[in-house]
Amino acid sequence: MIKTLGYTTVGLFLLTLIGALIAGQAAEDVSSEKIGGLGGGVVEQRPTQLIGAALNLYHTDRLDLYHEALEQMSSAGFNAVQIVTPIFQDNGASAGVQQIQGPGFGPSMDDIASLLSHAKRLGMTTMLMPQINFTHPRGNEWRGKLQPEHWAPWWQSYTQTLDLFLNTAIQNDVDVFVVGCELLTTHKPEHQQRWREFIAHCRADFSGQLTYSTTWDTYHKIRFWDALDAVGVSGYWDITTLAQDPQQPTARELKNRWIEIQRRLLAYAEAQGKPILLTEVGYPSLPWALKKPWNYINADGVPADHDAQALGYAAFIAAWDGTIVPNHINTANTTDTSTAGDPRSRGVFFHKWDPYHQGGPDDTGYGVAGKPAYQNLADWLR
Repeated sequence: MIKTLGYTTVGLFLLTLIGALIAGQAAEDVSSEKIGGLGGGVVEQRPTQLIGAALNLYHTDRLDLYHEALEQMSSAGFNAVQIVTPIFQDNGASAGVQQIQGPGFGPSMDDIASLLSHAKRLGMTTMLMPQINFTHPRGNEWRGKLQPEHWAPWWQSYTQTLDLFLNTAIQNDVDVFVVGCELLTTHKPEHQQRWREFIAHCRADFSGQLTYSTTWDTYHKIRFWDALDAVGVSGYWDITTLAQDPQQPTARELKNRWIEIQRRLLAYAEAQGKPILLTEVGYPSLPWALKKPWNYINADGVPADHDAQALGYAAFIAAWDGTIVPNHINTANTTDTSTAGDPRSRGVFFHKWDPYHQGGPDDTGYGVAGKPAYQNLADWLR
């Protein structure tokens, strides 16, 4: 009787040990897929690189157009969508942030949820990015120039407002949540602990990935990337700097400039131990698109330049193809490690998909539908 009990105990112990090892390996695999870091491992454990476009929810009186846009994006071959939704404060000195719903302002949470749900049904990865806008800016100030008199009430207000969107993200199984966008004055050392506390606050309930989106000329100044899952960078570089004639750059010169930028980004990713996620890359249909892609203001009514936009997209694709790999290539070559893409890159979101403007001679915006740039993207994605 004593011998039998001993064998049973040993057997149970071994079964428990084996079960724990299996569970631990499973947890490690899930973690590898979820975090998408730079460590080694088989290709199948790497997260799929994201190739998506932004949907800016600023004028949602025609929500049906946004749902149609999701269908169009999916048909074009995008595997992800970035839902950009505004939050507001009066100006840079305002003490707090708030959500404002209604025409000309922001969407309801139900509207956001309906689009996230639709994107999920289409098999798209979802990103939710609340973004501060000023209702009454003073001069040329923007969210990068926040300077409230007292920061503590502002941070409290920001946390409370972002929590509304974080809860929507949790309820709708959002894959990536952006904790902040281009808040340049908060990059100073005195705000580092605030950011770390807010990121930890988000992680307490949100199981997806977290990132922050900063500008192309400030990403190297941020000191809290280690608390996030990816280095988020909006990519509005001047890509004419290697051209002999910046007014008429060649396709090769534009591609080489993007390769130069890419090398710096990937080296930075390696140093940080976090992949780069290009949260915005886009070109307006304007003559200065390649030199000042961030400038979409056409105060003088300059005619649209769709060719400039197409050149920008062609240069990006030529430089990044192979580093960022479209989904259909990975699907078709699951055992070919050369098609997995560079693990230092999490992917790219193009700015933007415009539900209201679909090309034509007067469309000077960032949208690509109905323009030559669309074909550049479609050929790459399909």
